[in-house]
Order: sequence, then structure tokens, then C-alpha cells
Amino acid sequence: MPELPEVETVRRVLEEKISGQTFLSYRLGTPTFYRCPDDALLRNLQGLKILGVSRRGKYLILRFHNNRELILHLGMSGRIHFNENSPQARISLYFSKTSVYFQDARRFGRVMGRLPLLGPEPLSQDFNVDYLSSVLKNKKAAIKSALMDQSIVAGLGNIYATETLYLAGIRPGRKSCRARLDEIQKVVFSAQELLRRSISIGGTTLPDESYLDPLGRPGRFQDQLKIYGKTICPKGHAISRTTRLIAGRRAYYCRFCQR
Repeated sequence: MPELPEVETVRRVLEEKISGQTFLSYRLGTPTFYRCPDDALLRNLQGLKILGVSRRGKYLILRFHNNRELILHLGMSGRIHFNENSPQARISLYFSKTSVYFQDARRFGRVMGRLPLLGPEPLSQDFNVDYLSSVLKNKKAAIKSALMDQSIVAGLGNIYATETLYLAGIRPGRKSCRARLDEIQKVVFSAQELLRRSISIGGTTLPDESYLDPLGRPGRFQDQLKIYGKTICPKGHAISRTTRLIAGRRAYYCRFCQR
């Protein structure tokens, strides 16, 4: 968290607010990021005009003239906003007409000049049944772990992987190589449908999470979640959880709806 829909919501606000402006200066907060941003990278962007803001998976990409980029990852609790009075701002970016603040209470956010290796976008044509079946067929890892692997598909995290597998009727701990072709088809369709719907209403804001868009607005997709954060599934069954960790955490599922 934040995952693809939340990052895309942030991107759209930033695109509207800072495109065409000149990057003037910056300030690093104390303490700095868990992975400290490269001071030279930021310094070399000063004086350049920003062309727009794009997204790759969970990464925000600020695009400047001369093919320069500044890449932001919100980590587990990062938030972008325009409130200059935030005491938790880890980095402040000053543009010609607007200032942008990166708040990151848990300090897992990152600022970098280059993207890591990422799989296809789940809403792109490259993320399809043929691709996913070819990737999963030789993997013994749990299918939820595979869906959260950013080198396989970029942008899915705990929330949307959990929801995807519920809609597809697959238990999160099943070995990836045991997924049938019809099940993989359901995974692709469910993931894409969930992400589109979530993006359309600003993403997911959970009671114990800090996600708000840069204008301070919460998402509304939490009202449409079927299983994540719930105790009863939509069909009235009690929700179970795995006894072992998957991708570093317990995985929740319905033992009746998910095989």
C-alpha cells in the first residue's frame, strides 16, 4: 500500500498541477529516506521544465526536458501532497508555481533516477493469459506471491492480489504451476476489472492506512472490497488465513469459495 490504483490517482493530480512548471529547488527532511535520494540527481534537475507525470507499476515518474526523470516510490505509507506545514515531509520539491511534499512516516519511500526491472502493466495488452501461463507454469511459489512479484506483473500488492484470487476462486497458497488455464484467465480478467474500478473512484483508503490523494481526498474502493479486511465473505462464509507467510504476511481466503 499504496498500490497501482492509488499511485495512478496521485499521478493524475500531479500531472494536472505541476506539468509545464520549472523545478527550482528541493529540501531533504530529517531523517531522510530509508534509501537516501541522490543529492546530485536532484541538483542536476534544477532549472528544468517538467513535461508531465507518468506511472510504471507503483512508481511515479516525473519527466523533465532533456530526457531526465525523477522517480518516486511511495513505499508502505508514503503520501504526496501540497501542504507546506507537514512536519513529516522527507523531501520537498519546489516548482515555479507549486511545491510538492513527500511525506513518509515509515521511511520506506524511495527517490531514484532509474526504474528497477518490472513486469508488464496489468492493464496493458502484454498482461494476458498466454504471458501469465508461460510465467507460472514452472514456478512452485504460491500464486499470491507470484502476483505480488513486481518482475512478473507491475503494480499488484497485498490488497488487489487478495481480491483477485478471491474472484478467481483460487487459494493464495496454491503452487503457481498448478493453476489451470481457465483459472489463469480468471486471474487476468479479475485483476484488470478490479484495478479499473478502483482507479475510477480514487483507490482504496483503509481505516488503518494513511493513503489520501495529493488534495487530501480518500479513495472509495474500500466499500467494494469482497474479502480483504473482512471476517465474512460475500457468501456468508468465515474467512480463513494461511498458517504460513506468503510474500512476508498472512494470506486471507475463503476455504469454500477458493479451491
